[in-house]
Amino acid sequence: MNLFRDILKSGLDFVLPQMCLLCNREIDRGMVCYNCLDYLPVVVSPTCRFCGRPTNTRNVCKICKSFHALDHGRAWMLFVPPSDKLIHHFKYRRKTVLAHLIARAMASLVLSDHILATADTIAPVPLHWWKRLRRGYDQATLLARLMSHETGIAHHRVLNRTKNTRTQTRLDETQRQRNVSNAFTVRSNGIIHKKVILVDDVLTTGATMNECARVLKENGVQEVYSCVAAITPEKK
Repeated sequence: MNLFRDILKSGLDFVLPQMCLLCNREIDRGMVCYNCLDYLPVVVSPTCRFCGRPTNTRNVCKICKSFHALDHGRAWMLFVPPSDKLIHHFKYRRKTVLAHLIARAMASLVLSDHILATADTIAPVPLHWWKRLRRGYDQATLLARLMSHETGIAHHRVLNRTKNTRTQTRLDETQRQRNVSNAFTVRSNGIIHKKVILVDDVLTTGATMNECARVLKENGVQEVYSCVAAITPEKK
């Protein structure tokens, strides 16, 4: 059976060769070529200590200066080309196999960070059940589960999204905050969470992440961190 599957796959690869999602060049395996992986805009220091955004204003970005509920944050990539295309394929085009690549990179951040590594729980920023039904999966939950496996930190779904919010893409900072206000509630599973890492695919203004952190802290969580696949650059 395995031999038949391998022969079938080889035949399909010959007729329909696999292409890199980012540059459209033919590749032998995977979904992204090594050249494109090398050119992903990985976040480097100095970064904001609250959200992980690269910043030139010491250790706090302009957004977190005005408000933050997070205690610490890290991000793998900047949300600029070509990483934005990678996230788009993962989030909207059902390329869920990309979760393995993204989650491994995020898990490495957790394990190498002396604050994130102390967390007792990894939790996804949840989708509303209707969006999850339409999309067919919850991308943040996929990342959180794989990160838990890579890091050894327990994975728990600690939040429910009770409000089917509008997409944040075309909203300004104030509109984003209003959009997610009171959109989340804490799940009562009897587990006491002291330090939680919230996981999501993209962080822009941080409105969603900070609202989640606020709700968790109001319900007894001591410290809330974030780890995201991509983050938007600081505006000049």
